[in-house]
Amino acid sequence: MKILTVEDDQHISNFLSATLSAHRYAVDAIEDGAAGLEMATQWSYDLILLDILLPKLDGIEVCRRLRAQGCQTPILMLTVKDSNEDVIAGLDAGADDYVAKSCDPSQLLARVRALLRRGGNASSSPVLTWGPLCLDPALVQVTYNQKVIHLRAKEYSLLELFLRHPRHILCRSAIIDHLWSIDDPPVEGSVTNLIKDLRQRLKSACQVTDLIETVYGLGYRLKAAPTEDRRRLDPPEAKMTREEQGIVSEPVLALDSDDDWDVREQRGKTAIHKVTQRFRVSLEQRIAVLEAAQQALLAGKFSSQQQIAARTEAHKLAGGLGTFGCMKASKVAQAIESFLAIQGSQGTRLTNQLSQLVEELKQELAELLTYKDYGSKTH
Repeated sequence: MKILTVEDDQHISNFLSATLSAHRYAVDAIEDGAAGLEMATQWSYDLILLDILLPKLDGIEVCRRLRAQGCQTPILMLTVKDSNEDVIAGLDAGADDYVAKSCDPSQLLARVRALLRRGGNASSSPVLTWGPLCLDPALVQVTYNQKVIHLRAKEYSLLELFLRHPRHILCRSAIIDHLWSIDDPPVEGSVTNLIKDLRQRLKSACQVTDLIETVYGLGYRLKAAPTEDRRRLDPPEAKMTREEQGIVSEPVLALDSDDDWDVREQRGKTAIHKVTQRFRVSLEQRIAVLEAAQQALLAGKFSSQQQIAARTEAHKLAGGLGTFGCMKASKVAQAIESFLAIQGSQGTRLTNQLSQLVEELKQELAELLTYKDYGSKTH
């Protein structure tokens, strides 16, 4: 499944990409609304994660234009806080759901799965099935007659794609669009080899040989699932094991270590840790922007351009702190953002208020930076 994320804060964008990639999603990350609109219009995505405050074109307008163009791709809005204004504006523009950046990653993934299920499969069941073959997106697990089948990451994604679009003929370009990101283009023959590998994997693991049908000149399609009546009518020898029929079983293909789920999960955790550390390093520079605004306000030289820049920085900081689990500091940054939205805040009382908020934010961050487990969703 392929997801487009439109988020202008690089640290949050990297965190989202690492989290989604670790759970077998292909991700394209864009940093401004205009480019996000163009990407969503020209390419096929299974889901769009869309921030509200974006440069060039805000997320609400991007959502509104996509719906006006007839785009039916599920849209999940990202908010710094789940305020009524943001939620109502996003849903009225055509978004399917919203999630606060401060939510736990497991909740984000659950909402992603729910929207993918809603958009790709009419069934309300979270488990995708084809006869006795079952794919559980929540567990990232495939079973046949309750026996676990080990698949490589791309094989799993291809099987999920077919199961979510059971009656569709998928051409090569459609498969590429759904399974490969822009930063990970396929080489020539990738789709053919992937189809072959998945067929072989299923045949070796559970003797399923007729799941994917080649529609010559068009692409590939999921065949109709075997019915209970058909299985009852099968001749007795069809129910015999391959050994009983004198057929030497082919060995189950060994897992590619690069695609082992444990390795993939560990790579995801490592990526998230690196993103967290880069965000931590950026905090001093981000605070400096707010301190400069504070000093300009005290000197009576607070320009409208500086006001916009400081407010934008406070918004990004609030979202980033929430994403990385620093809830108290995120709320203070939100308060600073709200303060900076006030036009002409030149009074002594308001100036003192901003100074107090900036100092409070610095204190919160000084305390948080002493934790070794920085970035956990506990603060």
